[in-house]
Amino acid sequence: MVAATYVRDIAASRAFYELLGFREQLAGQAEISAWSSLRQGDCRIVLTSTQPRLDVPALPLLFYFYFDDLAVVLRGLEEGGVATAHMGYPPHARGGEVRITDPDGNTVLLGQLDPSASQPAGQEPTSRFSLLREAAAVVRAGGGTSTGCQVVDLLQQPCPAKADVKLADPDGGSLWACLRHADEILLTVPTAFIANPSGAGLSGYRSRWPMTAPRHPQPG
Repeated sequence: MVAATYVRDIAASRAFYELLGFREQLAGQAEISAWSSLRQGDCRIVLTSTQPRLDVPALPLLFYFYFDDLAVVLRGLEEGGVATAHMGYPPHARGGEVRITDPDGNTVLLGQLDPSASQPAGQEPTSRFSLLREAAAVVRAGGGTSTGCQVVDLLQQPCPAKADVKLADPDGGSLWACLRHADEILLTVPTAFIANPSGAGLSGYRSRWPMTAPRHPQPG
């Protein structure tokens, strides 16, 4: 299987994926289009651009690449000026997992299956992947929002946190929420779902917890 994605700038995207060890094998260019096929081992990706740009879905692509030595790749990314976010040591990447963003805003996850010899002993695997956090990352990549969390509690007190994601329900209601309240809504409102940031609230939702309550209320 070959992964393919449309990009804005072939040269910029090729340089980015070369930092991950990919090398261009074939390329072509016409008056209004261009493409580049890159390969690393058994993995191959094809970058394509057109002018004018195709009206493709706004949802970001997600690539996941495994490496034998993630530390070497991270050093190359650092030298190339690419920002990285360490995601911990989940069971599917006990040697570590890192998230980066390509020039077109696509999320790229890098993982290492087995722990490194230099990895601290007793490092417990942790799962850090969160669909809500990925949605929040998409919002930030698009310029973020100045909206505050629109959830209020039973006493009509507003949440003081900044909004991270947009949620909606099948009736057309939607609201912006911080990650804490977004997680609560998805657990307690069966029909709620993560919405496109450009859509419209769940305006009647009321948090069960007072805004002065601790982040993790104690049982009882």
